[in-house]
Amino acid sequence: MATYTEDDVQNALIDHENGIAKATAATRHSVPRSTLRGRLSGAQSRRDAHDSEQRLSAVQEERLEHWILRQEALSYAPTHAQVRAIASGVLRQEGDHRPLGKKWSISFARRHPAVKTKLGRRTN
Repeated sequence: MATYTEDDVQNALIDHENGIAKATAATRHSVPRSTLRGRLSGAQSRRDAHDSEQRLSAVQEERLEHWILRQEALSYAPTHAQVRAIASGVLRQEGDHRPLGKKWSISFARRHPAVKTKLGRRTN
């Protein structure tokens, strides 16, 4: 599996817009040619394509990420259960009373790598 970031894709797109061939831009930034070709045709990133499936909006998740990082800066690592409780509270305020999925906090940490090592023990 290829290892590249969204920044790599964006840089390859910029190179192509500046007149560099697709294949050269893709190779230079280690992005699969098919990915670059798809983006040039209007395809979305995986993350953007699945935004509508997320329970919390991107802004809400970003605020939760910042809260976790602030807590960590204060030498307090919130647990997975605490993060789930906060996320559930935000959803309840919006009228969504469905419970979060069993592995929601793990998926949240995967979507936000900056907090992956900041969360305390997982408790169910």
